[in-house]
Amino acid sequence: MRSGPTLAERQAKWICGLTFDDIPAIVRERAKLLLMDFLGVARLGATLPQVEPARALLADMGGAAQASVMGSEIKTSAAYAALANGVFGHACEYDDAHWNCGHPGVCVIPAVLALAEREGSDGKDILTAIVAGYQAMVYSTGPINTVTLEIGWHGTKVGGVFGAAAGAAKILGLTEQQTVHALAIAGSDSSGTMEYDQSGGEMKRFHAGIPARAGVEAAILAKAGLTGPPTIFEGLRGIHRLFSERRDVEVEQFWDGSWHILNTFVKLYPMVGTTHAALDALGMILDSRPVACDEVQEIEVGIADWAIPHGAAIVHPSDMLSAQFSLAFACALRLVRGQVSIHDLANPLVRGDSEINAIADKVKPVAVSVPEGADPLFGRVTVRFTDGSEETALQEAPRGHPGNPAGREDVEKKFRDAVGDLVDEEALGRALFAIENLEVDCDVEALFATLR
Repeated sequence: MRSGPTLAERQAKWICGLTFDDIPAIVRERAKLLLMDFLGVARLGATLPQVEPARALLADMGGAAQASVMGSEIKTSAAYAALANGVFGHACEYDDAHWNCGHPGVCVIPAVLALAEREGSDGKDILTAIVAGYQAMVYSTGPINTVTLEIGWHGTKVGGVFGAAAGAAKILGLTEQQTVHALAIAGSDSSGTMEYDQSGGEMKRFHAGIPARAGVEAAILAKAGLTGPPTIFEGLRGIHRLFSERRDVEVEQFWDGSWHILNTFVKLYPMVGTTHAALDALGMILDSRPVACDEVQEIEVGIADWAIPHGAAIVHPSDMLSAQFSLAFACALRLVRGQVSIHDLANPLVRGDSEINAIADKVKPVAVSVPEGADPLFGRVTVRFTDGSEETALQEAPRGHPGNPAGREDVEKKFRDAVGDLVDEEALGRALFAIENLEVDCDVEALFATLR
């Protein structure tokens, strides 16, 4: 006999009770900033070759013309538009991240936008649903996220279904009981390994799109009357037990009244997040002491022990995904080409460049303890030169991280860099204006058209 509400019931009560007026101004602004970030990286991602399988799937599946697909005139069902746009958003490895749940934006936002376009939702409803989705994704997987990372489950794929389902439930106006079932139904789609960080594979891009689709479908099914287990999180065969290998997990720390969306990491490199602080630190050294490649003997990179298999296991990448999970290759790019560019990471000729790969062989990742006062995503770099000298720099938290946050100007610059070659200045300005004034005048279809 259960006593008290289950975790799904507790979430559903919070989700259904949330109103736009409940959300502090700083949280609303954060939601709009993350919406801007998502739209920029999704528009850029839509141009990359690795997303073509998503378009092939849309063509094969068909579907009612309910929601827009980024960067095209295609419209498809809300569920499959969410899938495609989630894939596009994750295609650059440039989308937002959260220590407690992986990559929330590319799961929550495409689900919310697809249903909002179908339903004709206003901007206040969209922002409320986005906030609810980020919150639910942390509530759902925060208690197990560090354990899943250690085991090898991808937190984004495990938890993204719950964030997407929560946002979708909010847009569809589900009751508390229906929202419980939406979360519970979504749990049957919770899965996904991280073997890609060992040997590559572009499947990782779909670890955002599939949860976005599954979350939309879960909310639609719950509205239609399908039920799921209300103990989906804490039950004997629930998510928290299975994905932690039955370890004890702490739930209450995530119910401390925080707005979890405020702790989101905005990426300023198109790389896995474990590499960012190291790239910052390497940049500090190279900016203060410009050197030629043949002057470098070794680049030692100190990171947390758990980060080595998740970002430093690959030295010579075989595809774009493995390049974005290669600390050695990224450090070599920074030294040889002066930046870590999405275009270089995507270019097979650059990935095969002998000079860059020779420098990659000089990068030595080492596991070190987290320095006092630093974030677990810290990076400490020592460059040893052929003349016997060395330089060391420590970045306690990467730029864009909540501990070293990106401002609006940083995110807007990233947006402009992402879409500047794809849309004209007038359209870019209209998109920025529409995002900034979302709660006043919202038209999702027109926003997608502006970025076409």
